[in-house]
Amino acid sequence: MAGKSNGVDSSGWARAPPESGPLWERVCKAIYNPEEKSFLGRTPKRWGIVLAFYLIFYAVLAALFATCMGIMFLTLDDKKPKFILDSSLIGANPGVAFRPTAGFGLRYKNTNSSSYDVYVDDLRDFFYNYEAEDWYSAKKDCKAADNFGYPDTPCFFIKLNKIYGWKPEYYDVSSLPQDMPSDLQEYIGTLQDLEHQQIWVSCWDESLNATSIEYPWGRGLPGRFYPYLNVGGYLSPVVAIKVTTLPNTQIAVRCRAWAKNIHYNKSLKEPSGYTRIPLYIEDTTGLNSTDTDVAESK
Repeated sequence: MAGKSNGVDSSGWARAPPESGPLWERVCKAIYNPEEKSFLGRTPKRWGIVLAFYLIFYAVLAALFATCMGIMFLTLDDKKPKFILDSSLIGANPGVAFRPTAGFGLRYKNTNSSSYDVYVDDLRDFFYNYEAEDWYSAKKDCKAADNFGYPDTPCFFIKLNKIYGWKPEYYDVSSLPQDMPSDLQEYIGTLQDLEHQQIWVSCWDESLNATSIEYPWGRGLPGRFYPYLNVGGYLSPVVAIKVTTLPNTQIAVRCRAWAKNIHYNKSLKEPSGYTRIPLYIEDTTGLNSTDTDVAESK
């Protein structure tokens, strides 16, 4: 019997060859065929079957996804990562960073405030939550009141990236590493015993230019701030450095953090244990004065 195969009625699914006629008429019938009462080639019944199939299909997928996510969140702690230190992807060697955020380095004109205001504003935002801290309020230099030293003696702030549960292993003052700078060793020797539990910081100009580096806040990150345990209101300690360098000279200041369990790799490809601050301060006053002298001589 026509329209049947193996006893199954397929007349509702079989398609007749397309009728000949003008192109516009065939396009209209492809969109809606009044004879078959079909839209885009499917009758309401067939559209209902398709929609029901995909509705059930995606509902099952959503249920499976929600179940998997629910089981995963049951195994997580809101305050503590599931994997910490050596078992985590970031490991147990904290990265060293600096503020202000500068991308590939700082470059500005000391006679154009708009060129360095972006760095000053970044530091104002960074230290906004520090205002209520006693240890921060006691500092004098490298504060918003003195524009953080910009433009002539810019201040930078060295910090460690936060790693949950990481505790520094301090150096014994009687057995400091041989490669530690002598000025830092002398500084540590002037401190009281209670002040020796710190992560020390040393900075130097990689180019050995006539660059002066001062540490107005001291040279260590106090151990009382560690370990980081995701406690509300926690603020990372920072070491301030004030840089005085020759204008129109490209320099790179490298700052290293010192603790027994901070591994130092001086490679630029796989750096660890330090941060690098490229700096170029452009001074156009000399050029302007030269131009003025030439004009006056004429």
